Amino acid sequence: MRRILVIGILILAIGSGGAASILTYRLLKSRQASALGAGSKPSATFPLVVATTKLPYGTVLQTEHVKTLEWASPVRPEGSFSDPQAVVGRAILEGVVPGEPVLESRLAPKDAGGGLASVIPKGKRGVSVRVNEIIGVAGFVLPRTRVDVLVSVNPGGEKGMSASKMILQNVEVLAAGQKIERDEEGKPETKVNVITLLVSPEEAEKLTLASHEGDLQLALRNSLDLDPVTTSGALLSSMVRGAPKPAPAPRASRPAPKTPSDTVEVIRGSKRSTENF
Repeated sequence: MRRILVIGILILAIGSGGAASILTYRLLKSRQASALGAGSKPSATFPLVVATTKLPYGTVLQTEHVKTLEWASPVRPEGSFSDPQAVVGRAILEGVVPGEPVLESRLAPKDAGGGLASVIPKGKRGVSVRVNEIIGVAGFVLPRTRVDVLVSVNPGGEKGMSASKMILQNVEVLAAGQKIERDEEGKPETKVNVITLLVSPEEAEKLTLASHEGDLQLALRNSLDLDPVTTSGALLSSMVRGAPKPAPAPRASRPAPKTPSDTVEVIRGSKRSTENF
């Protein structure tokens, strides 16, 4: 009798557990289905102007460069456009990839034109300097890279007085030759002989004077390295041991002072004269 009672209790417990498991599974399944149903509801969309192709900076936007997409997002990107005609005729200040929204912050002012002039910010100037393969860091000075500018001079042409000094730091390269955008592979351009730099008016004066009075050299720097450095320049006489020091300038010779002499007055008849001894 007792054995039958124990078996009955076990059967009842197993049945209750199975029923609870089935109910729990059905409840979770129902909640999951509800969550999926809520997530499948379409979210709010709005028209957004995006690029249809890769656009290098300086490009003047045309109708075929942009299109309108229905953008699904709870927040509209700041400075975005919904009408393509609002951006047509304006130049790109930052490169844009296909499908990327066209933003006000990446566009030149209206009627600013296109090309290199349109990407020069207010208060800045584009100054070109002549370079060769060595000065241009073997062609690795490409548009949008940053360089330091050094000048070597020999004031007065005195032997051993040649000096080199860094005159500009962290200067952006606007163009290399006629190109204002890198090529697809970012390869160096070894035939470029003109580099256009983005500088302030004061820096433009320094750069122009240095290019006329000395030899320029560009130093390529990491675009993430923005910290300025302080240098004292380099002097040839302090770099090379035993370099001859400049000879002192000769002093102007003074005439020897006259030594005092005896003077005698001589009278010959009616004539008088003096004799020095």
